[in-house]
Amino acid sequence: MGWFSGESKNDPVKKLDPGLREYLEQERPDQYVPAPDVQQPTTPSTTPESVDSSKPAVPAQSLYQDGRYADLWKTYKPPVNADGGDGVRGAARVIEKFKERGDTVQRAAMENCAMEHEALTLCFQTGNWRKQLESRLTMCAEQNGVFSRCFTTQSKFLQALGYAASFEYDADKEERIQMHADKLYHQMLDYEKRVEEAKAAGTEPPPIQSLFHPEATIGSSTTDNKTQAVIEIPGGESIPAGFKPSKPLQKLTPHERELEIRAYNAHLEQTKRYAEEASPYMKTQSDAKSKRQEKAISWFGETIGKWVS
Repeated sequence: MGWFSGESKNDPVKKLDPGLREYLEQERPDQYVPAPDVQQPTTPSTTPESVDSSKPAVPAQSLYQDGRYADLWKTYKPPVNADGGDGVRGAARVIEKFKERGDTVQRAAMENCAMEHEALTLCFQTGNWRKQLESRLTMCAEQNGVFSRCFTTQSKFLQALGYAASFEYDADKEERIQMHADKLYHQMLDYEKRVEEAKAAGTEPPPIQSLFHPEATIGSSTTDNKTQAVIEIPGGESIPAGFKPSKPLQKLTPHERELEIRAYNAHLEQTKRYAEEASPYMKTQSDAKSKRQEKAISWFGETIGKWVS
């Protein structure tokens, strides 16, 4: 049969570099081998009283819970972690924490805005048919605006205060941060209300005070390039490089400006911590890829070697 029988002496595989042959063998798909149809012995059902305690315990991973091959399983130790190293475990934790943090902050903001959300829900559900129709036509604009601002602003307060930022969960600490965020939000609303009352009465508005640094008496200011208006920022917060607020600074209240900057700085700090935590894994992955690429280039050339690796 020659080539078909696999007995040809001119086997081209023998001429390959040993390292390349090993690589191809590793990359070859595993051959499918059907599992043998093992007939399970029919044994009478056992009860706790009928179990023979003299037989060695069989781990749950064994396919034969009737005691077969128990002598082989007695030295079995389950793998502690399948990721293969502390760097991988650290990276997995960072990725998981990064995914969870946004949802965790939003859940806490929803809890802090429970009353505003309830008012929005009741707006759609209460009143006679005329009132409910009017609510649907206006989409409960007033209640919707109050709730939307509460949720957005509370989320920024939570981020600025470092809620869910630690890799080690501390329930008491997170609850204190959540309560403090709610407190600062209502302090901001209270100041805005006093400013409106002062305008209505024709009096001077109360002095602005930092929410995060109440002891700070001097704030910072910047000038709008278009209007040349002075924009005040409480607490001495300076505008960081690359900072892009959700709205132009002149359209934000002083406390909102301070909050936007604090939340932005907290985000940068958290991103830095994520990078530091995942750096061992990233270095390991990069080194492994470089080695694979170097070996593949020596076999196939630079173009194909970079592609396959």
